Amino acid sequence: MAKHLAVQLDHRTLASGLDHVEGVCWDPSRRCLWGGGEAGQIYRIELDGTSTVVATIDGGSLLGVALDGMGRLYVCDPGNHRVWRLLVDATVEPFGDAIDYPNYLVFSAYGQLFVSDSGSFDEPTGRLITIDANGVTRRLSTRPIDYANGLCCNATTLWIVESSVPGVSAYDLASGNLEMVIEMDRCTPDGLALDAAGGLLISCFQPNQLWRWTTTNGLELLFDDWTGEYLLSPTNVAFYGETLERLALASLCGRTVNSLAPPYAGFGLYYPDFEKDTP
Repeated sequence: MAKHLAVQLDHRTLASGLDHVEGVCWDPSRRCLWGGGEAGQIYRIELDGTSTVVATIDGGSLLGVALDGMGRLYVCDPGNHRVWRLLVDATVEPFGDAIDYPNYLVFSAYGQLFVSDSGSFDEPTGRLITIDANGVTRRLSTRPIDYANGLCCNATTLWIVESSVPGVSAYDLASGNLEMVIEMDRCTPDGLALDAAGGLLISCFQPNQLWRWTTTNGLELLFDDWTGEYLLSPTNVAFYGETLERLALASLCGRTVNSLAPPYAGFGLYYPDFEKDTP
């Protein structure tokens, strides 16, 4: 079952020679992808597969990445316990207060920057953080989270991976309620992405899987590469392309960013003018 799906989903190696990239995001204005390396590298990845190290953060170990509407990149760095912002002139500056283990970050439709603070894998100590346009950092009042990981967001809901459950929870943006919605088995979910048909894609760091979940059909396995030849340790995922028709998959244990054509195109991310759109 596993490796034959690589053909069905039009598997490609998008870029290689990268330093264990975990986070990846699409830049529709510059038509490239951004990713972060294990030794603090910030990569710009072109659609032809070439990549450039735009900046390197001393002592960094970069995970999730997100982009605002002004072309500035926000990067999670648990090595230095903070979020960084890469300006359009390639200057890197700290953004917000120190965070113990910033793992992933995403903008909401209202301009809020949400950050997952993972906590311990062995006990529920994870948290959700917000950082506003002025760098004011706030811990949200939720129950403890079982290793807070990948995030994605629509107009009403922030979805968050709880890797050590394993499962995915939904945080209601209006009420602040956090509810476990998807329970999984014998895997380590990591990354999330919404598609335009209402599906939630869930990438699993182990055992090299990609799932799609809907409220009507539950979990559907799209890719299960027990060989590790096609999809090795997929962590964060991001739709990309003119119509968001393809999915980029980072590989924490490998040196590639892979690409698939999933059943549905992606739901567009929010790229706010962070200076104006934050409440």
